[in-house]
Amino acid sequence: MEQWSELLALVTAYQPCRETNTLLRTLSTHLGPVTGAGAVLVWTRDPATEALVCLAHWSEPGSRIEPASQPVTEGLLPEVLEGERPRRISAEEIDPEALGHLAERARERVRTALYSPLFRSQGAFGVVEVLNKQRGEFTVQDEAFVEEACRITGRALDALEAIEQERRSDMATVERLTVLYDISRVFGSTLELSELLPIAAEKIRDVFSATACNLWLVDSGANELYFAQQAGEDPTTDQEVRIALGEGLLGEVAERGEPRVVESAAEEPLLEVRRGSADDFALESLMLAPLVKGEQVLGVVEVVNKQGGGPFDEDDLFFLASMAEQAAIALHNANLLNAERKVHELGALLATSKELTSTLDLDHVLTTVVHQAATVVPFELCAIGLYDRSQFILGAVSGESEVPRTPKMEQLREILEWVAGQEDAVSANRHEGDEAPSANGVPDSLTRFLAEHGYSGFYALPLRDDQGTVGVLALLSAESDFLSENHLEVLSILASQTTVAVRNARLYQEVPLASLWQPLLKSKRRLEGVSRGRWREIGWKAGVVALLLVVVPWKLRIQTNATVVPAQRRVVSAQVSGVIQRVLAREGQRVNEGDVLATLDASDNQVRLDRALSDLGQARGQLAEAEAKHDWTAASQARLRMDLHQAEARLYREKIEDAQIRAPIAGVIVTPHVEEKVGKFLEMGEALCELVDQDHMAAEMNVPESDVYTIQPGAKVALKLNAFPTQTIAGRVERVSPQTVSAEGEQFFVTRAIFPNAAGKVREGMAGQAKITGAGGWFESGWYPVGYVALRTPLRWVWRKAWSSLP
Repeated sequence: MEQWSELLALVTAYQPCRETNTLLRTLSTHLGPVTGAGAVLVWTRDPATEALVCLAHWSEPGSRIEPASQPVTEGLLPEVLEGERPRRISAEEIDPEALGHLAERARERVRTALYSPLFRSQGAFGVVEVLNKQRGEFTVQDEAFVEEACRITGRALDALEAIEQERRSDMATVERLTVLYDISRVFGSTLELSELLPIAAEKIRDVFSATACNLWLVDSGANELYFAQQAGEDPTTDQEVRIALGEGLLGEVAERGEPRVVESAAEEPLLEVRRGSADDFALESLMLAPLVKGEQVLGVVEVVNKQGGGPFDEDDLFFLASMAEQAAIALHNANLLNAERKVHELGALLATSKELTSTLDLDHVLTTVVHQAATVVPFELCAIGLYDRSQFILGAVSGESEVPRTPKMEQLREILEWVAGQEDAVSANRHEGDEAPSANGVPDSLTRFLAEHGYSGFYALPLRDDQGTVGVLALLSAESDFLSENHLEVLSILASQTTVAVRNARLYQEVPLASLWQPLLKSKRRLEGVSRGRWREIGWKAGVVALLLVVVPWKLRIQTNATVVPAQRRVVSAQVSGVIQRVLAREGQRVNEGDVLATLDASDNQVRLDRALSDLGQARGQLAEAEAKHDWTAASQARLRMDLHQAEARLYREKIEDAQIRAPIAGVIVTPHVEEKVGKFLEMGEALCELVDQDHMAAEMNVPESDVYTIQPGAKVALKLNAFPTQTIAGRVERVSPQTVSAEGEQFFVTRAIFPNAAGKVREGMAGQAKITGAGGWFESGWYPVGYVALRTPLRWVWRKAWSSLP
């Protein structure tokens, strides 16, 4: 029983241990006193050398038993470890030569020994050595106790290792989450695709300590992958090649949208071509993950070779797939930004195109090009030159209403004249530190011009059509390489539109009034070709149509917008002043006429009423007493006092009654938070809340001033609200405002119509359309000729325009 308690104490002592060495030292410290031993040594196997090493040592003071300094590979300890059974050695069986694992001086001091192997889930991994029982020999109970302690220790070590593995796994997870957070932050630091791709490739390469990281993007139009970015060195990658989806390892990953790891590149048949493309570089291991956003594959990220050697594993692939998700989101956002820019550029280009095609004035065309080109492409200076018969001139320069007559403009004109003779566009860029621009075949005048005026970028393209060269469009910037591929595409479209606009303006100048006379001549010839029979046919058809327009009756309905308002709105106010004692109504509550909505504090008036009633009773008693005594003078005075107190009682009853605030009409309370007014002092006439009659609603309509003469009170109104598009609500005009209101630049008369709302579905503020039946017409019946109803608006407009031109 004592040994079981000691085992329990050992288990309890293991609880705070978080390291193997600490746990083994606890074992040695605990076994010594319990077994009465002079020393305890715990030996464990070194995984690297398979030798036994002493990790824990306990001894009584003065015992001087120490382990040897060298690892143990043979002798008594390995025998116990391999035998996997405990062993007791008595004083007679002790052989100092077999104790080579102890220090030389300690071997002679050993009298008795007890050995027990340490077991873990993988098997025996160590030996516990208990030496020199202080009183007699080690017993069977000692052996059983040590064996059970070793078994408990093995399980504790397994649990400790499991905890450590879980901790390492948690730390690895935290580290990877931290890396993912850092990556998402880095990826989200820019939306520029040209900046994002190098950042993404370099970051992924650094995380995996890889030799190279390649980014491939999908060309959705051609269903191909093209090389976009590389970080590190991978000579097996052909940066000019395009890979069809489904072709090769990259195309397969892009088509399937699933990541893949190649642990041994030498065994992968899809990498055969790449393995032979570089003699001094060997593909060892690869990882590929698709860049997927939603259901769309944007590209593939490829990680090549670990720098420290060894293959990539599934954990690496999972981490790469997580990083690819972040990269795909950043890439998708960058693509959205590019798409938005293209939409903006195309919108600006469309506006410029409309401006160019809206005029045939050559000066206006040239000015529009140089000034509005800044909305689609960046530049510091834009100039356009063109041929004026046989002479080349500068037509317009950005920032100037007219071309200045300066040496700078003359130099620019000469450069543009040279560009006009070239077949293709001319580009020159002067980088920092360069003496000459990075372009071949440019004249010295262009080099000097850029250097003198502080320009680093030049781009010019001839304006040419099938009839020849019209002119030259040139852009200059303080930055080199200032035009991207998108800018060049947009600039090419702008140049084509400019060429057409300039050519049309030139033709317009050469053929005076052609645009006016040619349509008139075509119309004249077309009318002359119509036969007389055709004219008669047109005449009688027009007569029939005119007769129908005059004879057929039609109701005149004025269509206008409508807004629902309450037909009746009442403000509930206090008849007397006082503090609100109770509020019996809430916002949205329906009340009947006469319902009590709130009560004011009438305690003072109640006291006065009670006093008046008391005085009235005394006066009645005095009157009865005086009449009984036939004292008519006293009776007359008592009657006067009684009348006075009756009037006073009536007054205070009225005040108490007025302290109850009642609903003047049946309706719904629309004042919010009216219940929160309890305790507030209300002045006489001050508003408590508002009531709206829901049984009838009104519609306010803006009738144009030209139609108001047809509207009369009582006219029928058909109302179609947006909230109830399938229902038509009938009502009648109540009144027409005597004064106009201004809205949207026109004058309107506000017309009010009343309609029933028994169901209570129509609410204040609803909007819709209304048709008001007009008055007048034939015999004041409201019927008009259909021609009048259909054509009155355009005819009225024609008459107004004609009248304004009459003398």
